[in-house]
Amino acid sequence: MTLIGKLLAYLNLLAGLAVVAWSASIYAQRPGWYDPIPERIEKGHDPQNFAMLKQEAETLTRATDVASGQWGENLKALQKYEARRDVRRKELDKRLKWMREGNDPTKPDSPAFFKAVYEKDATGKETSALDLAAAPGAPIHGPDDKPLRGVDKLLANFSADVKEVNRLAMLNVKHRQEYADLTTKIKDADDRLDAMLVIRESVQAELFYLETFELNVYETRTTVVNRKRQLDRRLAELGVGGKK
Repeated sequence: MTLIGKLLAYLNLLAGLAVVAWSASIYAQRPGWYDPIPERIEKGHDPQNFAMLKQEAETLTRATDVASGQWGENLKALQKYEARRDVRRKELDKRLKWMREGNDPTKPDSPAFFKAVYEKDATGKETSALDLAAAPGAPIHGPDDKPLRGVDKLLANFSADVKEVNRLAMLNVKHRQEYADLTTKIKDADDRLDAMLVIRESVQAELFYLETFELNVYETRTTVVNRKRQLDRRLAELGVGGKK
């Protein structure tokens, strides 16, 4: 036997001893796979056996069955809610169309907005969900105390009102210009009237002066004639010749 063979034999012996020691320790510390479930488990220990694994598997199976049943019930509830959502969506689309065109597009003044009607719970108390299956509430009135019409019709009326306002604004500008022109003409006429009044007052003053002068001349002449007659009468009484 050579040195290498002896060395291999010793290594094989050492490996065998290691395997025997490891096997003995595993056997000594082996878990009780077939032991019953322990009544009490100390802190820090994690015993494992087939009974415990079976119990855990049964527990997980029951939890799976419960979860599967719950999932089925939730699926049915989801399908129910989705069907209800589709119905409510169609009804809401109809209500939105009312808001644009009114609940009766053939009538120009048909109402478009209504007071909300809410669903009631089992106790009869109103909830926050709109009751779309019930008839709409009373129409909502605007500032003119008439039912509000559809948005499209209101926009059309608003556009027509804007055009009419623009037309009236342009007409107002035109009338303001005419008013300014008439104001200028009236001012010119007032100035001419003031000038004519001044001339009239001057003419009336001169006419009054001339009439007064003519009256004075007439009265003076009458006085002279009367005095002459008196003088002739006195001369005649005195026997002095003169005209009678």
